[in-house]
Amino acid sequence: MLRQVVAPLLGMALTLTACSVNGSRGSSAERRPTSTGGAATAAAPSEGCTRTPAVSSGQYRFGGRPYLLTLPRSHGRTPLPLVLDLHGLRSNGFQEAVYSRVASLGAARGFAVVEPNGATRPRGWRLPGMAGGTVDIRYVRDLLDHLEGTLCVDTRREFATGFSNGGGMSAALVCGLGGRLAAVAPVAGLNLTRPCAGPRPTTMLVFHGTADPIIPYGGGAPYNGNEARVPDWMHPAGGGPLVLPSVRGQVERWARLFGCGRTSRRQAATGVTLVSRSGCRDGARVDFYTVAGGGHSWPGSPALGAGPSTTRIDATRIMLDVFAATKARQVSATGERPAPRPGR
Repeated sequence: MLRQVVAPLLGMALTLTACSVNGSRGSSAERRPTSTGGAATAAAPSEGCTRTPAVSSGQYRFGGRPYLLTLPRSHGRTPLPLVLDLHGLRSNGFQEAVYSRVASLGAARGFAVVEPNGATRPRGWRLPGMAGGTVDIRYVRDLLDHLEGTLCVDTRREFATGFSNGGGMSAALVCGLGGRLAAVAPVAGLNLTRPCAGPRPTTMLVFHGTADPIIPYGGGAPYNGNEARVPDWMHPAGGGPLVLPSVRGQVERWARLFGCGRTSRRQAATGVTLVSRSGCRDGARVDFYTVAGGGHSWPGSPALGAGPSTTRIDATRIMLDVFAATKARQVSATGERPAPRPGR
């Protein structure tokens, strides 16, 4: 489905990447991530900051899988915040870069952006609760370790987003990486995963359309009940059909586990409602954007043939603004990362 939309956009995307990342064209100055509040705290340079910069934007391989790396024009020993952008089912990292625009817009704002490939057939991400559901969590953990060793990254400002199956994976990483990420932004996929019993409070942005036929907003069977479209590996590890909880119910569950105490509601745009839960522990917040009548799509990007999209908000720009302002993740006194927790 994504392939039908990606092809006409490739030329435009490559042009944008050339302008905003490589600096070969265009005159606008690159913007470093702006920060407010806790985001202004000192960076935690990764091991790669001690090495001579030798990595540029391009496609690389790690653990037998390719990944697309997009860097700001100027990078070296200044620790960069890093965004992991995960593709949806039957897609890949390059298609995700074109569709989400996180690579081009993120690099222009001073983020390093990584878009890896899943390894399943059809290509996707195994989530906790699915058969072999910890395999891809471990891969992402090892990939981040690898990137910290080869790039100059701020280890306290690592983020994740993704679309559909990749959106579910980005949420699963809150527990799977034990609180390593400072914020996540699942798009059209939050309810593919469930939180663990005691997740570390993490800022979360959620985007979902009420008329999504692939990952239903109200829960139930995906793909409008067409079981044949659900890969075998996506079924619950204990057997049986894949039945999803509601998106709203999962947002409320995460907010409750994060200890969020205040709720506000407003119209973010025509047909888009934003429910914000603040007062969470560790300065986290949960923002939930509901697109009335929206299909299985990324707000701000074209529709994929599974219901309409909206251009009244741009999920990419919203999440980059929030990532830039998010409080840097604290580490333990020993410098060790917290232990991962399995999702449910």
